[in-house]
Amino acid sequence: MEKQLIVPSRVDEDTFTRFGLFDTFRVQKRWRPPALFAALFCVFSAVCLASGREGGRFLGGVLLLVGLGLPAAYLINFFLSLKQQAKRLKLDGRRIVYTLRFQPEGVAVNSGQEETSLTWAQVHHVYRAPGCTYLYAAPRKAFLLPHSGQEDAVWHFMEANLPEEKRTILDKK
Repeated sequence: MEKQLIVPSRVDEDTFTRFGLFDTFRVQKRWRPPALFAALFCVFSAVCLASGREGGRFLGGVLLLVGLGLPAAYLINFFLSLKQQAKRLKLDGRRIVYTLRFQPEGVAVNSGQEETSLTWAQVHHVYRAPGCTYLYAAPRKAFLLPHSGQEDAVWHFMEANLPEEKRTILDKK
């Protein structure tokens, strides 16, 4: 294995959006509150509709509309904010957002303005997803490594330096 591996990270809007979805709904599990809200309102709506009374049918319809409409609005707002954030960060996939340097003692990330160094013990988790590897420095801070030909070498560094419980492969080949 190489002593050092330098990987430039060029993140585009699509990669950023896929990461945002992954991080928000799979890692942070933020799908639960809107799903619970929708389920509760659907149950309340069903109770009102089952009553058979005219006022119950109207209230049931309103509850169903609110129960499905607000989670839908949350999702639409989420997608729009991801798109806005990607545009604000100018993620076109051409410029290098940051450079990661993998070494036996850890990972160093240079964004041009700041340098972050992590020992392997400090790395929170690494996910190998289709098209990109997500290196979490902390539960809420991740670095994206879009696959560009070095993904296998990067993953070998991960396997050699991180315990199995800190590594997850999502794109099984």
